[in-house]
Amino acid sequence: MFARLNVFTKITLLFVVLLVLVLFLYTYSNRESVRVIKHEIQNNTMNHLSTFADSVESNIYQLSLYGMSIGQDSSIQEYQRPDYKDVPYERVKVGSAILEKMNLYNAASKWHSTITLYFPRLQKVISTDYYAYIPYRKDEFSKPLSKSWAYTHEQFEWYTTDPTTAMDTPGRSRLITKISFPVRHLINMLDQNKLNNKGDPFMFHPELGLISNSKANDTLNAVQSKLKEMTLSGKGGFTTTLDHTEYYVSYIQSGSLGWYYVDYVPMQQILGPITNSRNLFYASIAVLIAMSVVVLYVLYRSVQLPLLQLVKGTNRLSTGDFSVRLHYTSRNEFSLLFARFNIMAQRIQELIENVYEEQLRRREATLKQLQSQINPHFLYNCLFYIKNMARMKNEKAVVAMSLNLGEYYRYITRSENDQATIKEELTMVKNYLEIQELRLERMHYTIDIPDDMLHMRIPRLTLQPIVENAIIHGIEPRTEDGHITITGHHTDELSTITVEDSGRGMTENQMQELTNNLHKPLDGSMGCGTWNVHQRLSFLYGERAGLSYEHGSRGGVKVSITWYNNINE
Repeated sequence: MFARLNVFTKITLLFVVLLVLVLFLYTYSNRESVRVIKHEIQNNTMNHLSTFADSVESNIYQLSLYGMSIGQDSSIQEYQRPDYKDVPYERVKVGSAILEKMNLYNAASKWHSTITLYFPRLQKVISTDYYAYIPYRKDEFSKPLSKSWAYTHEQFEWYTTDPTTAMDTPGRSRLITKISFPVRHLINMLDQNKLNNKGDPFMFHPELGLISNSKANDTLNAVQSKLKEMTLSGKGGFTTTLDHTEYYVSYIQSGSLGWYYVDYVPMQQILGPITNSRNLFYASIAVLIAMSVVVLYVLYRSVQLPLLQLVKGTNRLSTGDFSVRLHYTSRNEFSLLFARFNIMAQRIQELIENVYEEQLRRREATLKQLQSQINPHFLYNCLFYIKNMARMKNEKAVVAMSLNLGEYYRYITRSENDQATIKEELTMVKNYLEIQELRLERMHYTIDIPDDMLHMRIPRLTLQPIVENAIIHGIEPRTEDGHITITGHHTDELSTITVEDSGRGMTENQMQELTNNLHKPLDGSMGCGTWNVHQRLSFLYGERAGLSYEHGSRGGVKVSITWYNNINE
C-alpha cells in the first residue's frame, strides 16, 4: 500500500508520523515528569504535616503526662492531710509550694498552660491563673469527665483524676487536675510551619470549625467546605480544583485532640516551570506545523501538481488519447517540460492519425474488395439449389432464388456510395434471408424495425455480416428449426438494431474473446466482417458506438448495433 503512494504523499506521511512520534514521546515524558513531581509534592506535604503533627502531639503529650504525674507529688499528698484542717497556715504554705512547682513546670515547658487543681474533699482550688478567682463548685463535677481534650472558649482542656478510676464520678475523687492551653499556641505553630514550608496549614474539625494561621489565604474556606463534604480517614490526601486551580490537600487526625491537621499546596505553583516549558514546546510545534504546511503547500503547487498533471497526461497518452495537452502558467523548469510534452503529443497524434487513416483506407479497400468478390461456396450452393429445383419442375422456387440472388449480388457489388438507409440495408438482408430460407427450410426470420428509423443512414453492409454469422455459426450447426429476429429502437440521441438467433449460443469465455477481438488490430485468425462493422461504426460515431454481445433469450447470441444520431445531422 505504501509503495503505491506518490513521493509527495510519502514525504507528507513521513513528516506526520515523525511529528506524531515526537509529540507522543514528549507528551509521555512530560506526563511522567508531572506525575513524579506530583508524587514528590504529595510526599513532601505529608511529611511536613506529619512533622508538624508530631511536634504538636509531643507538647500535648508532655502536658498530659504532667497532669497524670502531678497527683503523685508529695506536696499534693501533704496538702490533703486531715490534720491541716486546724492549721490553715500550713495548708496555705504547702499550697504555695505546689503553685511554685506548677509555675516552674510552665517556665520549663514550651507551651504556657493553665494548671488547675481541684480538691473535692477539701473543696479548694489551686490554679496558675493569677488573674482569675476560681471557686469550687460541686455541680461542676456532678457528671463524668471527658477522657480526651475538649475545645471550649478558644482553648483546649483536659481532665484527670486521682485515682484515675474516678473519671465517671469525679466528685468522689481526691484530686481533679485540669490542664488547659490557649489556641494561640497552635496558631503560633501553624505560623511557624507556614513560614518554613510555604504552605497554608490549619486545623479542622467537622463540627467545631477550624483554627487557621494568622495569615491564612481566602482559599482556606473553600478547602474547609471540601473537607466537610468528604468522609475523612485517619490520614490521607486528595486533589481538588478550586477557582480553576488544582490543589493537593493532605490531612492527619490528631490522636489527642481529635482535630485534623490540614495543609494544602497549589500544584500549579510548583508545576509552573514545567507547564510553561510544555506550552512553549507546543507553541513551537504549532509554529513548526504552520511553517511545514506552508512549505508543503508551496511544494505541492510548485512540484506535485505539475508532476500529477504530467503523469495524467502521460497516462492519457499511453491509453491512446493523443489530443491531450498540458497547460502551465508558471515560469520554471516545468513550463519547459510541458511545452516539450505538448510538442511530442502533437507529433505523435499527427503520426497516429496518418497511420490510422491509412489503415482505415486499407481496410475499406479490403472490405470493398471482399464485397466485390463472390463467395464461391455460397454461390455454388445457390446454383445447385436452382438446378435441383429445375429438375423437380419447381419453377416458382427457381424464380424466387434467381431473383433474390440477383438482387443480393447487385447490392453487395455496388460501391459508389459508402452509406445507405436502414430500409435499403433491410431490403438486402431480406434477399439474403430469403435465399437462406429457400436453402434451409428449417430457418425462419422476423424483422421488426420502426418506420421512423427506416430513413436513417448507416454504413453499407452493416447488417448482412451480423445476420450471416448468426446463420453460419448459430443456425446451421443445429438440426432443429432456427429463428432469427431483427428489431430496432431509438431515442433522441441513441439508435440500436438487435440481431438475435436461436442457435447453439456461446460460452462466457467465447463471448468475452469475441468482444476483445473487436478492439484489437485485424489479423488472420479473426473474422473480417464483424470487425470491420465495429471499426467503421467507432470511426464514424465515436468510441461508444459499435457492436456488443450478450446471451439471447432463446439460447443463442444477441448482437446489438449501436450508433449516435447527432453525428448524421
